[in-house]
This record gives sequence, C-alpha cells and structure tokens, in this order.
Amino acid sequence: MSTRAGHGQARESQRGGPEEAAVQRFPKRHLRLTTANGARLIRDALGVGGELWVSGEGQSMHPTIRHADVVLLSPLRGGVKRGDIVLVPWGHGLMLHRVDKIDDENVRTKGDARDSRDPPTARGDVLGRAIAVRRRDNLRLLTPTLRFGILPLVQFVLGELYRQAQRVRRRARRRRQHSAR
Repeated sequence: MSTRAGHGQARESQRGGPEEAAVQRFPKRHLRLTTANGARLIRDALGVGGELWVSGEGQSMHPTIRHADVVLLSPLRGGVKRGDIVLVPWGHGLMLHRVDKIDDENVRTKGDARDSRDPPTARGDVLGRAIAVRRRDNLRLLTPTLRFGILPLVQFVLGELYRQAQRVRRRARRRRQHSAR
C-alpha cells in the first residue's frame, strides 16, 4: 500500500504582508511500505485520531473508488451505518468496502463491483471510515461534510439521491419479475 502526501505552506509574498500570502505547494512524496507495515501505519494513525490520505490497489469498489485513487481515511466517530465505506482487516492487510449489513455483533461489507458479501467482521474491528476520494484534481465526498466546501456536499447529496432511486428501481423490477411468475 502506498501513501501520498501533498502539503501546502503559506508564506508571505515578496511584495507585502499576510494578506498577500501565497500558497507554495511541496512536491508529492511517496512512501512505499509492505502490506503489513502499511496496515500497521494506518491502524496506528487512525487509532490516535489522525486522518490520512492513502492509495491502494484493486477494482472491487469501482466505480466509487478506482485503482490508485487517493482516499481520505478518518477514525470512526459514532457508529457504523449501512452504506458507509469502511476500513476492515483482511488477511495481513486492510480492505476498504461498503457496509452492506449490520447486526448486533458483526458488520458485513461488500465491494461495489462484487456480487457477494465479504465474511463478517466484528464491529469493534472496523478501523475507520473513508470520507473523500481524490481522482486527479477532482474531490468527491463519500460522507456528508462541509469541510471541503458547499459544492462537494451538493454533489454528494445528488449522488446519494441517484443511488437511492436506482435501488428503488431495482427492487420494483424484482417485485414485478417475482409477481409475474
């Protein structure tokens, strides 16, 4: 798993004071870790309340998260809800999938591009939640928040309404097919 960081530092411009401060971008740095060490780093960062941008590999969350997209992970604040994209242990590494089912003790996740659910994960083993995905220069929210401005929030709400409408259409189609039998 690799992590990428691009940080900005404000500095005063040649001409004047803080009101003319320009933002200088530092080049992106890549940290390459083994799967086990990357998982340990992410667990430790989320465990102390930190957030971090990470990129991973795989197509199981396509089209929401594509191979090599950069995802902002945040510690769980509050409970896990159906539809959340969460980080769970998977073998020696970690997996980012959508919560499909919750019961008293376990969470069942499923990749958006998969037909079947993953094995159950104990609720206490869920490590964090994905809150945004960055693809090239575009930011897309995965949970409602104003921290990135109003436009990403409006896009998130419209996307959720579209997803819910698709879910209702699929249910209605299944009911019609079932009643026709």
